[in-house]
Amino acid sequence: MPSKTEPSNTLFERLVAREEKRGLMLVAFLRICLLAFILLLFSKPDSPTGKLYTLLEVLAWFIPGVFVQLFVAFRGDKAYWMIYLLAVIDAALIVYVSVVPDPLNPLLDHPAWLYGFVVRDRGVVFSMIMMAIIIMTFSPRLILWFGFWLFVSWCGAIWWLMTRPGVIVSQHFGDEWNPTQQEIIDTYNLPEFVDISALAEQVIIVIVFTLACAVMVSRLRVLINQSAASERAHGNLARYFPTALADQLADRDEPVRVGERRECVILFADVIGFSRFAEKRDPQEVMRFLNQFHQIATSQIGAYGGIVEKYIGDAVMASFAAFDDLEHPAANALCAAQAIITQVAEWQAKDPANGDAPLEIGVGLNFGPAVVGDIGQREAVTPAVIGATVNLAARLEKATRELGSDTVMSEQFASRLRKEAPIAAPILLARYSQTQTIQVKGFSEPVGVLFNAC
Repeated sequence: MPSKTEPSNTLFERLVAREEKRGLMLVAFLRICLLAFILLLFSKPDSPTGKLYTLLEVLAWFIPGVFVQLFVAFRGDKAYWMIYLLAVIDAALIVYVSVVPDPLNPLLDHPAWLYGFVVRDRGVVFSMIMMAIIIMTFSPRLILWFGFWLFVSWCGAIWWLMTRPGVIVSQHFGDEWNPTQQEIIDTYNLPEFVDISALAEQVIIVIVFTLACAVMVSRLRVLINQSAASERAHGNLARYFPTALADQLADRDEPVRVGERRECVILFADVIGFSRFAEKRDPQEVMRFLNQFHQIATSQIGAYGGIVEKYIGDAVMASFAAFDDLEHPAANALCAAQAIITQVAEWQAKDPANGDAPLEIGVGLNFGPAVVGDIGQREAVTPAVIGATVNLAARLEKATRELGSDTVMSEQFASRLRKEAPIAAPILLARYSQTQTIQVKGFSEPVGVLFNAC
């Protein structure tokens, strides 16, 4: 239950407060259903007790509890003490109705056989039903509180039954009565007989049920707390990392291993001519453009199973199969690249603000080994992909200007694509019919590339 003095600030406290509020409203509804059930089940005109009391009048005593629960549900913690007081009254009333033949006239002495009939006819069924309803409040303390007063009420009821004139009881507590089998049968068949031991056993069962329910609800709250903590941690993680990367890091049982070598695809996407574009425009307009471009790139990369590693000004770096095992990383990366180029072109065509200076996107794709691990120390740690494969992908993206293409891919990338998707590769590579060997800055050997002519 939320604290009475502090507001519910944590996600777990907000979840519990919300569920307790819903639970009180549900209990109010079930309370009405319980009253209707008891009325239909026990208000029998041919019953020996039917003429001694009218359950409709007795059940009216439980109606105010509905309004109390609804009031507390909307009022909150300040009025929660009323629920505990109501639990005490409910426990006493439910036992009272279960053992008193005529609840409207409690001081009236009835024939001894009537007490036995009432106990056998009603027993602890009302108590079990009410306990099942109390569970819906999702409060272990309230469950235990109600169970305690239910136990106290039943102890008082058993003592009261034992003192009724003419009632025959047998407690089986080592008394000196040693009857024969026939005497036991005859005694049990007497209408005045009340089996106190059996009734006490039923009460104990109710108490055990209460304890089990309290433990169950407590365990459930622990699980919800753990789930809320996990969701909170994942949400905080997603603030600093792309959603796809945050999802994968959250699913790992162990952190990313330092220096883990992976075969992966690297994608670099950049806005060609962005510096000239930004020079003549308001910074807010430039920021709006960048945010829209990043949103398009991020959504398409994520849609094809990639992870945005970082934003570098107007450039985006993404990896495929660096942190997880993708079946077709090269095919996915190429499809993502084509989707980014297409969607940016469509966005610029629809946005009048970009009509006077349409910009093009350059994409570089490479496949090869890279080192995946954490960069930084202690609190300042960032998952990263580094290596010559990453550097080459960045250089290939820059080469789109010289080659007059929107996409440049390495021969290693094309080979990987043909290997992982032999049927789809010819279709995907049909646009990239231009081949060339280029000298890339920072690499001693020439690099074979494929690209399309725009």
